[in-house]
Amino acid sequence: ANYLQSLDWRKDPEIMKNIISFYTKGRALDLLAGFYDACAQVEIDEYQNYEKALGALTEAYKCLSKAKMRNPEEQEGKLGDLQSKMTLVKRFIQARRTYAEDSKEAIRQCELLLEEPDLDSAIRIGDVYGLLVEHYTQQEDYQLAYKCLEEMRKKLPSVNLTYYVNQHTMEIVHQALGVPLTRHNMPERIRHNSIEDGEEVEEVVADEVEGY
Repeated sequence: ANYLQSLDWRKDPEIMKNIISFYTKGRALDLLAGFYDACAQVEIDEYQNYEKALGALTEAYKCLSKAKMRNPEEQEGKLGDLQSKMTLVKRFIQARRTYAEDSKEAIRQCELLLEEPDLDSAIRIGDVYGLLVEHYTQQEDYQLAYKCLEEMRKKLPSVNLTYYVNQHTMEIVHQALGVPLTRHNMPERIRHNSIEDGEEVEEVVADEVEGY
């Protein structure tokens, strides 16, 4: 299972199934927990699927809580980290679900999330800012939308903002304020979001984790 993790398991459903199977049969619950944690990160980074990520984190927590690690303090620390991640992911999921019925409350929750010191350990900051920018643009509050874009640039200096915010939305904001859209804000890379790869990986994780 350790060897299989060195392969490109993110794109090969069979490798994922085998890793989970080997760790389960070998009762290596701490290692299985680590793998589920890695799966959660893939769901967030590659597919922006926080619901499936929460399912993987939940399974990781279950496995780790049953594991018999040599160092109980280390185990408690890891359980605490997983619990914190799960809480933050749950809050972001809830904010997105609330948006349709109560956009003000959803935006308030997102702003509170951005105040969390360890937010980027569980959630991509750009995803939270992206929701805020889209909201303020729809409300035609271009000053606030631009303020969020500027905060993103400061916190994510090496990342192209179009990875998180629709290019058209950025153009609307800049045009409304008469601010030129400089080259470093233009698309330089295409977000990896292969439909076929995404569906395959998500189906495997969904099949293997009943908690989903």
